[in-house]
Amino acid sequence: MIPLRPKPISDNELDAPTVGTLGWLLYNAFVEPFRKPIGILLASGLVALMLWGYHGNLDLLGAVWDGWTGPGTDPSARARILPGIPWDQEWSSFWAGALLVVGIPALVIRFVFKMRLRDFGLGLPPPGRRRLALISALGLLVVAAGGFYVYAHNPAMAATYPIFRDFHDFRGVGEFALYELGYLPFFLAIEFIFRGYLLFGVYSLWPREGLDGVAGDAGRRFLVDFRILIPMLAYTAWHLGKPLPELWGTLVWGLVVSAIVLAIRSIWPIVAVHWLLNVWMDLVIWQGW
Repeated sequence: MIPLRPKPISDNELDAPTVGTLGWLLYNAFVEPFRKPIGILLASGLVALMLWGYHGNLDLLGAVWDGWTGPGTDPSARARILPGIPWDQEWSSFWAGALLVVGIPALVIRFVFKMRLRDFGLGLPPPGRRRLALISALGLLVVAAGGFYVYAHNPAMAATYPIFRDFHDFRGVGEFALYELGYLPFFLAIEFIFRGYLLFGVYSLWPREGLDGVAGDAGRRFLVDFRILIPMLAYTAWHLGKPLPELWGTLVWGLVVSAIVLAIRSIWPIVAVHWLLNVWMDLVIWQGW
């Protein structure tokens, strides 16, 4: 938390603002988020996602290096990062996501909030919740598999996935499995930033005084009622520009898995299920089933 304090601005001043009022509003906009843990949480999550870029494309890297064209681009027309691996820029994006949107928040959790990583879903489910975690994960996998099979036959989804667009050149199941194994960090990044860092963070770091004008327990109850929707806003915004089935699917997926994660206190079962479902969809598209 930074020592600078925001400048109180009265309603009377807002009713008749001056250039000075505008200056103080701008000052407050940059100071206020870093004075409280909840502000640091939201600001650091936003910065991590922006560094990863639009859909994980690492746009800033492309701005300084012409060789970076990003995941999903033609491997024959881009720089080679990992010799002998055609999907090197896809893997680079997936691993950069894990480094940025897991690594940066993890540092904030440990050294700014002074909290444990497992308080933000990075631990295994506690012993008393492991049966529920297993049942929830298996149930989600079975129920969602049919939907992902349908997604695989949607033209817009088939034009987007697998993200490595030369997937028809996979030389057998071994290469397909190797590519998909390197896809796993992407789902760690996605599930942690939205269902770990932001969800558990909003739930645990909201100030005890609650909302302005809503004191004490009433303010906390207000947040509890809507805690799932706050990370959902960011999750849905991140998917803007994705194929319509995926974009609208975020509403169902985000709400369901947020409830599961809150109940089992861990993101790991959801990371595994999310990854397996996307591997299944890629397999259906690759094989033309």
